[in-house]
Amino acid sequence: MSELNFELPSRVIPGQLLCPLYVPTEPKVTKYIAGPGTKVVHYDLNNIDVITSTRIGNVQVVEKDLPNNEENEKTTNNDMMLIEISVINKTTSNDSGISNTLSKSNRDKLLPKEGDIVLCRVVRISLQRANVEIIGFQNEPIPIDGGVGTNGHGVIGVNGGSGGATFSMSQSSSDLGETFRGIIRSQDVRATERDRVKMIECFKPGDIVKAQILSLGDGVNYYLTTARNDLGVIFAKSNNGAGNLMYAMDWQTMVSPVTGVIEKRKCAKPF
Repeated sequence: MSELNFELPSRVIPGQLLCPLYVPTEPKVTKYIAGPGTKVVHYDLNNIDVITSTRIGNVQVVEKDLPNNEENEKTTNNDMMLIEISVINKTTSNDSGISNTLSKSNRDKLLPKEGDIVLCRVVRISLQRANVEIIGFQNEPIPIDGGVGTNGHGVIGVNGGSGGATFSMSQSSSDLGETFRGIIRSQDVRATERDRVKMIECFKPGDIVKAQILSLGDGVNYYLTTARNDLGVIFAKSNNGAGNLMYAMDWQTMVSPVTGVIEKRKCAKPF
């Protein structure tokens, strides 16, 4: 990679200028493209396009291969270099300088893996299991479109309920099929008296459940477990979602302070 004739910052904040799209260098012309965490902004005063940051993080520089299209007919591969500028959001990264790497994006870290604590929404229940969709990872942001896009993160905190953990949640629509699916089996609901578990008394459709990924499952659904005191329902409404918000009284009972309705759930430890 040729030496840049300007200095890229190592740490940036949203809106910070990174570089122009084209930089004439010797002996090549360097073209920069906006990667994850960046966007292109047009300056009318100077009539130039520049790349700016859209989030806090470290600058990552990745050299790309030139595509064979009409844009490159004016210059050959020997005359132009294509560089992708990205901003990687890492809370524990080194601040020693710009990360120059040819590795792929860190979006693969957003895939659920064994042992992860997740938030999931119950979509349906049966006698033996509850089908859920995973909507959030504990302390890990998920792209606003569930992983299809590249720029920015949609971060929403969990409002209400009996859970106080910090989660980042996806804003993707479940109708688009972009969420991960999981199953909570009756034997994985609690650690004791597993043969006496009644799924209808543990979960209801629409409940938000804090669970742990037990295994990668059958290739379609992750297997989840709530067999810990801090795992279980953290957000629920009475009357199958048509009523008021309920709060945990103990590990198996939730109550609505407005109407006094009491319903059974497998509750997560509030604190």
